[in-house]
Amino acid sequence: MTEVTVRPMTPTEYDRWQHDLATDYAGDQVAAGNWPAEGSYERARAENAARLPQGADTDGMLLLTGTVDGEPVGRLWIGLTHPRGVPDCAFLYDIEVAGEHRGRGLGRALLAAGEAAARERGAAALELNVFGANPAAADLYRTSGYQITTQQMRKDLRRTAPRFAPSHAYHRAAFAGDPAELAGADRRLSVQQAEICLSRAKLAHARFLTGTGDHQDELPLLDRAVTLFRQAGDVTGEAEALCWTGIFHQVVRQDDAEAVPFFRRAAERGDPLTRSFALRHLGVAEHRAGNLTAARELLEESTALRREHDFPVGVAANLVGLIYIAAAEGRDPADMITEARALASAAGATTVLAEIEEAAQATS
Repeated sequence: MTEVTVRPMTPTEYDRWQHDLATDYAGDQVAAGNWPAEGSYERARAENAARLPQGADTDGMLLLTGTVDGEPVGRLWIGLTHPRGVPDCAFLYDIEVAGEHRGRGLGRALLAAGEAAARERGAAALELNVFGANPAAADLYRTSGYQITTQQMRKDLRRTAPRFAPSHAYHRAAFAGDPAELAGADRRLSVQQAEICLSRAKLAHARFLTGTGDHQDELPLLDRAVTLFRQAGDVTGEAEALCWTGIFHQVVRQDDAEAVPFFRRAAERGDPLTRSFALRHLGVAEHRAGNLTAARELLEESTALRREHDFPVGVAANLVGLIYIAAAEGRDPADMITEARALASAAGATTVLAEIEEAAQATS
């Protein structure tokens, strides 16, 4: 295992970390269903500021940069006082390996370096939280000797509940003279209609990709979905429909200029998975325009979201683009090719696997 050493963050590193931390923390809370997407970044910044009232100089906090041979590779935030008052127990608020250094096994080494730093300052134990949507992190901690001390479980009732029927609102209005539920019923029906339109648009897109039938209704269905989600005030649904509108323009019409504004709006307001799609397709547009650095950064950000939210075939699809970019930048894409093959094969994604083989041959 590569040895990682830690040192205090510099002021510049601290400022950049605060921005990145709030972005990631807000995304995790939204993905877990704890917070609404709107205002989540500002809320995350406020919570972090409350824990660090003196910034990098806050007593009892270890704000560390991990290095290998002097090169920064990651960062850690450890509180020497447990937030719930557990005696002699420090708390790991954040650990992150920099994107360009991931895949080298440094997460475990960085964690070990943080444990050593906490131990040197008198901590007898180190505790942390891990979200259920991040199985890779949970596995890292488990295999590093961490044990479950508490566990929270959640079921999304919106995804398992029967479809809404407006009969109750009708009965209240028609038989009891009470129209109070009509507006809410209209909104819920609009969301249902929007979801159906979006689903039908995706089916039309699949017919286009496979050449198996008429797909002319794809754009009208997407336009209708955007309108209905917007009227219902469903920001997350609207973002997803906007993203798929961009995909239509980019993939079906081969028009990046028309597609990019839709992707940007979707990336600003969508949930993490929608953001991963929007960022991926923005990366495709930048790649086509010859902007390799911008394309790589967008695809890497999309890939990180897909890893965090357990979308391995999406990771494999993104790696196709990153393979081409790595070769164009003079880097060896062999590790990415190997990972992409494994992920696509495990998912039975033969179309993606064919794209991987084409990329491997083109860059050999």
